[in-house]
Amino acid sequence: MAKGLEHTKKLFKLTEHLTVILQFTAILLIFIVSLYWFFSLIGSHIFSFMDPFINVIQKMMETQFGEELKKGKEGLDGSLFVFIMLVLTLLYILSQVKIFIKYSMESLDRKIKIAKQEEEKRFNLQLKAEAHKAILEYKNIVLLVKISLKPLIKDAYLAQYMDQKVDKKQEDAALVLFYNLMKAAEDCNFSKDNSTLIITCKKFERIDNILNTLTMALDKLKIDLKAKKLLINANIAIDVYTDKVLLKDVYADIKTLLKLNIPNEILCYGNFCNRYELVQKPQFEAYLKGTYDITEDENVWALVKKN
Repeated sequence: MAKGLEHTKKLFKLTEHLTVILQFTAILLIFIVSLYWFFSLIGSHIFSFMDPFINVIQKMMETQFGEELKKGKEGLDGSLFVFIMLVLTLLYILSQVKIFIKYSMESLDRKIKIAKQEEEKRFNLQLKAEAHKAILEYKNIVLLVKISLKPLIKDAYLAQYMDQKVDKKQEDAALVLFYNLMKAAEDCNFSKDNSTLIITCKKFERIDNILNTLTMALDKLKIDLKAKKLLINANIAIDVYTDKVLLKDVYADIKTLLKLNIPNEILCYGNFCNRYELVQKPQFEAYLKGTYDITEDENVWALVKKN
């Protein structure tokens, strides 16, 4: 619609230019004929070279307005007077046409502005719908949890001298216990990479159930291990991906978040946040943890339970 209005505006602009040319031509004609008429009245023949042109004007006027238009006794040519009046009338009409064109162009500018705003609004809505559709394609979840243990020592002085290492069997047992707790999450698949539990799910609508199960499992595990004088550190990362992407590629990317070694926080990238924003009544919220130099400067977010 805006393009059609712009084409109309160009036509009006062209008409305006033609009107200006006609006005200039009319003024020039009035000036030349008036000058010729003046010098004719005072008996000067300085403009006699214009006689053929003036004769054409006189014949045109006589043809249109009759034989009564003749030279007066004092050399007053009525046909030239009529011609000048006609050109002046034309000038007046052209001035009114210019006013109309100016008003029409101002009106068109307003309509073009409104049309462009409407087109931009429709375009943005289309982009938003396409972006929404593209984000919804990210329906697969991958969650990594890497568990490590250390002795729970309240005495800071003793902590300097005691061996902080925990037997690997204890960590493996803690991972098994955590796995048994996480099995409560529906529609999830599990695999293991050393001390990292890999949890996948192809139904993003289960995300809050998975996150709640995760937090409850870690809380229970902390209580159980505290009784054994052990403290748990869980490095957690979560991401989403489409069916077009291989899990191994996503795993290689998300594993980088575990290397940041920020324990007991659920870390994610911005694409997970974008997908999670579309969840109705989300039970968690994301906040920017910081910008880290991973492969390049990357914003890392952390998920926390809403109060």
